[in-house]
Amino acid sequence: MTKLSTDTAQASPTKQFFVSMLTRDIKLEDAILDLIDNCLDGALRQSNGELPTYEKYWVRIRLAKDHFSIEDNCGGIPREVAKNYAFKMGREADDSRDADTETIGMYGVGMKRAIFKMGRNSIVKTRHGNDTYEVPITAQWLDATNWDPLPIHEPTEAKEKLEQPGTSIYVSELNEGVARHFSNPAFVNEVITAISQHFTMFLQWGFKIELNDEVVKPVHVEVLVSPREDGPAPYVYQKTDGDVTVSITVGLNTSRRSEDDDTDDDADFAGQRASATAGWTVLCNDRAVIVGDKSRLTGWGDLPLVPLYHPQFAVITGIIEFRAKDAMKLPVTTTKRALDASSELWLESLVKMKEGMRVWISYTNDWKNHPRSDQQSHWQDAQPLSLSSAIEAVASRKSARTSSSLNDVGSKVDVVEFNPKKSSVLPKPDAKKPSSKRIVFSRPVEEVRAVSKMLFDDPGVNAGTVGDECFAIQLALALPSKTRGG
Repeated sequence: MTKLSTDTAQASPTKQFFVSMLTRDIKLEDAILDLIDNCLDGALRQSNGELPTYEKYWVRIRLAKDHFSIEDNCGGIPREVAKNYAFKMGREADDSRDADTETIGMYGVGMKRAIFKMGRNSIVKTRHGNDTYEVPITAQWLDATNWDPLPIHEPTEAKEKLEQPGTSIYVSELNEGVARHFSNPAFVNEVITAISQHFTMFLQWGFKIELNDEVVKPVHVEVLVSPREDGPAPYVYQKTDGDVTVSITVGLNTSRRSEDDDTDDDADFAGQRASATAGWTVLCNDRAVIVGDKSRLTGWGDLPLVPLYHPQFAVITGIIEFRAKDAMKLPVTTTKRALDASSELWLESLVKMKEGMRVWISYTNDWKNHPRSDQQSHWQDAQPLSLSSAIEAVASRKSARTSSSLNDVGSKVDVVEFNPKKSSVLPKPDAKKPSSKRIVFSRPVEEVRAVSKMLFDDPGVNAGTVGDECFAIQLALALPSKTRGG
């Protein structure tokens, strides 16, 4: 028998341990993306569950050797939310602010973790409606052993108030190494790339993000779809089970890297050069968690069904998106830039992902020894479409399969499937044509333009066309009977 005691054992975490461990497992660029996520969540909350008009929202970021700043016009933080939720180290069970909004925040640590990752002094200034206030997080507060509430200050000067509803965060006394990263152009470019990928959908919808005065442009992740009922189209699978929707498409990509990619390489048809979006892109509530993955994580190398990725498959793009109002149901980690590969939802989806990959692996095997022009003729009317547009276009075809059922708890399950191989819409090479070899070489742009001018009286003809014409001229000399008129 034990005797009850009035003594107690302390079980609360020390502040130094909590802050150190909270920031150890997140990259600096991911901390910046976390803050942008908060801006987007603010815009979503402004729309009351509807799709926001993203064109009217913006985020401006500054990376400098002595400070970090981020400012938005996405509605700001209501004072009651700041007092009870926003600055807590974790999310309370009764925090139901986003119950009807497809945000991606789960644990209530993103803003604080990002600030602690960067520096020891910060001030969060926000305006919600006409109410402007600021919350400082100082080095003294971080060094103190207790968890005192953070003060809320009222700006007294007009210049200290934000011009429109939104939030501004300024971090100074940067941590060791952070200032060096912020003044490194290579790191700044890495952050720009990460933003262009992670927020590609929002950027395409008009959301504006500037980093050091540079407007960030989206990386397009698209597949080719013919508008014809019997035209080539991607593999499609979509399943809505209760309040979770999984959407998958696998098809040929356009090899377009970004909006301003005006390269004159052979990019007029998918597959003429490796694409930044070849492989798998995984989205969760419109955020791209992974872009262009070509590893075992997304099924590559899962023999015997799927081989390891190699350049033949640079034409293949797969896109999968998970949507849920409850972010805890998404297969994503707290950094929002990595997958929870042990999630049952992910493992179930991986089966369909590999099924779609198999279709296009077989397609590239069928065509790899045949002239590009023969394949290109079948895709002339195909247009690059995003995941949602591709599914909408393919789901309307008569050969698409749809079904509805009830799951174990009585919720409706809707499924849309389209397999282009089973629907016989994929072009097949002419078996009677002889095998061919692909010729690939590079020459300086000035030389290509000079030859193009000589052959076509136009220096801007596509490099592939110039190469084909050069070969045809030499072939006519080597085999006169093979001239185009013979």
